Amino acid sequence: MRTRRSFRLVLYTLMLAGLVLSALAFLNFNGSSAPQAQAQAPGAEECQVFPETGFSVCGRFLEYWRTHGGLAQQGFPISEPFEEQQAFPPAGDGKIHKVQYFQRARFEYHYENAYPNDVLLGLLGTEQNKSKYNMAEFITIRDRRVVDKIADHVAKPGSSYLMLDLLFKNTTPKEISISPASISVKSQAQYDYNVDNATYALTNNLHFARLLPGETLGGFLVFEIPNSDRATSLVVDYFVAKATIGL
Repeated sequence: MRTRRSFRLVLYTLMLAGLVLSALAFLNFNGSSAPQAQAQAPGAEECQVFPETGFSVCGRFLEYWRTHGGLAQQGFPISEPFEEQQAFPPAGDGKIHKVQYFQRARFEYHYENAYPNDVLLGLLGTEQNKSKYNMAEFITIRDRRVVDKIADHVAKPGSSYLMLDLLFKNTTPKEISISPASISVKSQAQYDYNVDNATYALTNNLHFARLLPGETLGGFLVFEIPNSDRATSLVVDYFVAKATIGL
């Protein structure tokens, strides 16, 4: 009788131990699985904090920073990522991009580009040059005339010649080039009219020239425009700057 009771006691003890072990295994599995899933969560980005400036760099910007010169070439981050509209062409694309500024660069994230071209450097030099040397400040429209004939050149039926007397002054510290080929007229119908050959029948036409700092150049340019349309602006496309001047 005593032997049978002992046997039952041992059996109950083993069953209880098994239940305890099963519960511990269950708790241990659930307790360890949650952190593991969190660590491997999709979309998690690696970040690096820079105590020197107090900003962090994450994800593709961090990868680009590390693979494109790092501190020596890009410098420390001086902003957090934020949305910014870029300058209009030719200095930028005029669109809104996620950007982050560094001491020597601006990183731009371009969603429309495939890896690895989804991160590009901003055209800071172009923007700086454009803001410093505004082409509109170089140009003065001294006179404007509309005629039907210039020497042996006669405008097409339903069209007229627009004659513009322009004055360029080089106000930059660099030599610049002036070329009629880089000048056009935009119309109300959104057409671009280029310089007409009648220009060169004039003795005081604007010609190609290189201007040293402080030098000036003046002369006429001619554009043939239909009478049904109207010239609205003069467009001068020069090196990295583009000036649009109302007519």
